[in-house]
Amino acid sequence: MPPRLPIPPFVFPTLPSTWYIGHMSRAMREMQLMIQAQKVDLVIETRDARMPLTSTNPAFEQLLNSAGGRGAGIAKRLIVYNKADLAQECFEEPLARALKKHGEQDVIFTDSRSDSEVKRLLKTAIKMADRELDGPEDRISMLIAGMPNVGKSSILNSLRRVGVRKGKAASTSSMPGHTRRLSTVIKISEKPPVYIYDTPGIMVPFLGRGTKGNEAALKLALTGGIKESLFEGDTVSEYLLWRLRMRCEMREEGYTEEDLFKALALPPGTPLDSPSLFLEALAKRLSAMRKGGEPDTDFAGRWLIQAFREGKLGRWTLDSMGRGGEAVDVQEEFELAEEEGRVPRAVEWSYLSGEKQVASSSAEAESTPLNDTISPSASSTTPLATTINAAVDEAVSSYLAIQSAPTIADLSGHQAKKQEKADQARIRDIKRKSRAVASVKGPGGGIQSARRRKYRRGG
Repeated sequence: MPPRLPIPPFVFPTLPSTWYIGHMSRAMREMQLMIQAQKVDLVIETRDARMPLTSTNPAFEQLLNSAGGRGAGIAKRLIVYNKADLAQECFEEPLARALKKHGEQDVIFTDSRSDSEVKRLLKTAIKMADRELDGPEDRISMLIAGMPNVGKSSILNSLRRVGVRKGKAASTSSMPGHTRRLSTVIKISEKPPVYIYDTPGIMVPFLGRGTKGNEAALKLALTGGIKESLFEGDTVSEYLLWRLRMRCEMREEGYTEEDLFKALALPPGTPLDSPSLFLEALAKRLSAMRKGGEPDTDFAGRWLIQAFREGKLGRWTLDSMGRGGEAVDVQEEFELAEEEGRVPRAVEWSYLSGEKQVASSSAEAESTPLNDTISPSASSTTPLATTINAAVDEAVSSYLAIQSAPTIADLSGHQAKKQEKADQARIRDIKRKSRAVASVKGPGGGIQSARRRKYRRGG
C-alpha cells in the first residue's frame, strides 16, 4: 500500500497587511480621551472565541496602560470571548488559565444569544465596576471595545435586554466596519445605574508579514472581521476548504470527511483536495446554476463561508493553540524538511485526535505501518488536559510576546500620525482652494464666481 502524500502548503496570493482605516484611528483617540478624563469605570474588551489569539488587539493593551482609569493607574478590563457556542469548548479553561498567568484574571466565555450567559456577564461587569456613587446624578460607565464583527453591539443589546428589559439600541450588521463612531450612552442597569458606550470595531494595526500575516488576514475574513472584497476571487473559500481538509486529516476530536460530507449533504468521496471540483459539487447540491447549466461556484463558496459562520460545520477554533493544522504550521514543516533533506510528514497531528499518524513518502514510511500511533504526550499516562494546558500556555505566551514587540505595538501610533498628516493635508487643500476662490474678485473687490464673470463678459 503506497504511503499517503503530505498536504501541500496553502498558496497565498497578495493580501492586505492592515485594514486600519481612518475612523478606527479616530475612535482610538476618542476612547483614550474618555479613559483619561475618568469617564469610564470598566472596559469590556470583546474577542472572538473562534480566534482567541488572532482577535486580540495589542492596541487596546497599549491604550489601557497609557490612558489610566478612574482612580487607578490602569483602567479595569473584562475580556469577553463571544460566540463561544461556535468554538471548541476544550480550550476555554486552558485559555483562561494561560491569560491569568499574564495578568488577565477576568475572562468570560459567552454567547450573546443566551440570556443566562448574558446575566452572568452583566453581574460580573457590575461587580468589577461597582464603586460608591457621588450623588444621585452619578452613574457607573462602561465602554465596550473590540475588533470588527466580534459581536460588540450584539452583546450591548443583550445586556440592555437582560438588564432593563428593553429592545435593541445599537445597530448590528454582519458586515465589518458597520459601527463607525462612538455611540450615545445606553442604559443597561437600573440598580445600580449603569450606562455603556458602543464603539467601532478597531483592527489590529498590522497583521504581520509572510504566511503568518496572510493567514491572520484570511481567518479574520472567514469570521467577518475584514471585508471579503479586499481579497481576490475565491481566496477565502479556498482557504476554508484547505483548513477543512487539514482538519479531517488530523481527525481532530474524531472529525472526519464523513462528518463534513454529512453536514453539507454531499456524497461520500467528493474531492476535498480540489477546490474547484468540490465547489462544483456543492453548487449542484444547492441547485446553484448559471445560464447554460454551469455550476455557480462563486455562490457555493459564499454559502460555504456562511455555513462555517453559522456553525453548520461543527464547533471549530481556527487558531492553532499549539495543536498544528494551520498553514503556517505546514509551511514550517516543509521548510524544516527541506533543510534536513527529508520528505515532509504526511499528516500534521493534533493532541485532540489522541494519536499521531506517522506517514510520509520517505523510507521512514516503509518501516512504519500506517496504522501505528504515537501518544501526543511525552508519557502515555499524561492526561489530555495537561497536554492542552501546556500547549495553550505556550501558544499564548508566544503570541503575546510577538504582539508586544515595539515594531507591532508602535504601529497604532504610526497609523495615528499618518492619519494626522492626512488631515493636515486635507486642511491645506481646503485653504488652497479657498484662496483660489478669493483671488477671483469683481470690480468692487468682492468674490466673484467663474460663472458670474463669464456672464458679465457675455460668454
